Amino acid sequence: MGFHLLLEIWTYKKFSVFFAAGWFTSVARWFEVLIFSVIAWNLTEDASMAAFLVMLRLVAVAITGVFFSVTGAFFPRKLVLVITTFLCAFTCLSIFLLSTFGVELNLISIGLISFISGAMWSVDFSFRRPMLADTLPDHMISTGVSVDVLSTHATRIFGPLFGGIFLAYLDDSYITFFLFCLYLLSLLCVVTQRDSTTFTKQEGNFFNAFIRVLSETRKNLNLLTVILLTFIFNIFSLPFIALISILLIEKFQLKALEIGTFTSLEGLGALIGGLLIAAFPPNNKRIMFTIFLAIILISMISSALTNNLIFYLACIIVFGFSAACYSALQSTIIYLYSSPELRSPTFSLLTIAIGSGALGSLNIFIMSKTLMTEKITIIIGIEGLLLLSFVLFAISFLGYATKKPERK
Repeated sequence: MGFHLLLEIWTYKKFSVFFAAGWFTSVARWFEVLIFSVIAWNLTEDASMAAFLVMLRLVAVAITGVFFSVTGAFFPRKLVLVITTFLCAFTCLSIFLLSTFGVELNLISIGLISFISGAMWSVDFSFRRPMLADTLPDHMISTGVSVDVLSTHATRIFGPLFGGIFLAYLDDSYITFFLFCLYLLSLLCVVTQRDSTTFTKQEGNFFNAFIRVLSETRKNLNLLTVILLTFIFNIFSLPFIALISILLIEKFQLKALEIGTFTSLEGLGALIGGLLIAAFPPNNKRIMFTIFLAIILISMISSALTNNLIFYLACIIVFGFSAACYSALQSTIIYLYSSPELRSPTFSLLTIAIGSGALGSLNIFIMSKTLMTEKITIIIGIEGLLLLSFVLFAISFLGYATKKPERK
């Protein structure tokens, strides 16, 4: 345990390549979230459109998660990852080529990219991350997964920062070409590598495989806690990421480059949190996972209550810090406590919970018709805290027992 692990992890070449593949798609994802939110605002002057785009993205996450939680054990992981990444690259290139004929970016085109990118998000989580973890020895898995999650959150610095630069200085047509380049680089990383685990055709049918995943999750306190609390995070906290830039516009009337720069501070907090959780993984991962979710919800409420820019940015940094720690523990717990043959389907089950964030976006979409963004943020933060308390009480009352000992 210590910062030396962060250096040792890079001696595993295949880990580095799979890490890079996720890095490129993650930059694309957060670039899209920021820049599409601002474009939607500019086109409609309606904050609900930003929530709608996030909802569309998360609907795709949920649909893909449902499909692969049932069928994931029946498909080679590399093939699924290659096809999905290619589809993202092809879509962005096609929309860029259309822009050369005068077809400007509109809600339909950015909605299409958001939907397909959501499917990529689910596949990346369910297939690339277990492939990455499989390249490491057991004692490095916690650090490796945490470093990969760290990259997801660190790119929340680069994605919004690039978004601010594009909005301020470049024509909108270059947005989709930049996204095409990112997805193409990720695709090249994946196709050059072999899956460490040899694919073997599974016996039985899809339904029985899904029942096995559900049964294992129900009987294991660690898996059950992660799945249930992931619903809370993604319904009440994940949509908040799209609201960070909207709050900066409504509360502080900032310009595009300032919005991109300040939004990227959330990624800076995530970078710090990810580094610390990777270097010093906690022993009781489930308890810390729960604590970080509570901090996330409290920081959201605090950011909406303040009219001081410095305190607002501090809240955003705390949000990013806690979200990185939360996500690292989430992926690590799923990998450590799920059966090897059910890891990808279990990760896909988790993406169903992630996709439930579409409900949170729908909630924001409805409330935005009558409420300002800051009031919406306060409401969803309080709702999340109340539901978190209820779920923790229910789990304690049911008295689930963990079947596997804690792995460090």
